[in-house]
Amino acid sequence: MKKLLLLFTFIAILLSGCGFHLQDNEEIPKQFQTMAFYSGDPYGPLSREIKKILIKNKVKFVDSDKKDNYPSLHIENSSITRSTISLYQDGKSAEYQLILTLNAKVVIAGDDIYPITIKIFRTFFDNPETALAKSTEQNLIEQEMYGQSARQLIRKLRSINIIEHKN
Repeated sequence: MKKLLLLFTFIAILLSGCGFHLQDNEEIPKQFQTMAFYSGDPYGPLSREIKKILIKNKVKFVDSDKKDNYPSLHIENSSITRSTISLYQDGKSAEYQLILTLNAKVVIAGDDIYPITIKIFRTFFDNPETALAKSTEQNLIEQEMYGQSARQLIRKLRSINIIEHKN
């Protein structure tokens, strides 16, 4: 029993020392704690996932009349495409590759524009005998892809350094 407790303690110390973080624990850089958020589809699944992470990290959203004083995140477009990667003997698609592409940009007032592109890949097996299950599975995979792309977008915010200009 003591060996097991000692093992778990050692693993916890090892993981905390290596920079491991739990999933969905994205840290928003200080310069983005107040920002404007724009999306062509503000109530779509991708925008909801991004806003959920931002709200969870206590980001304050500014109105459009104050946008010139704060950075802004623009979701320009996103799309999911699918291509066949394997076939059944009868020539029907057996397996697809789903590709989510997200194009966004961060606009820093009076400074620069930082484009961000994210691609997420997943495979999806198409079993024609289970049409309802196939549709549900594809929806779950797409929702997972939206969540992963939102987390990657937030991680990419960390790589943007804003140089504060003093007048």
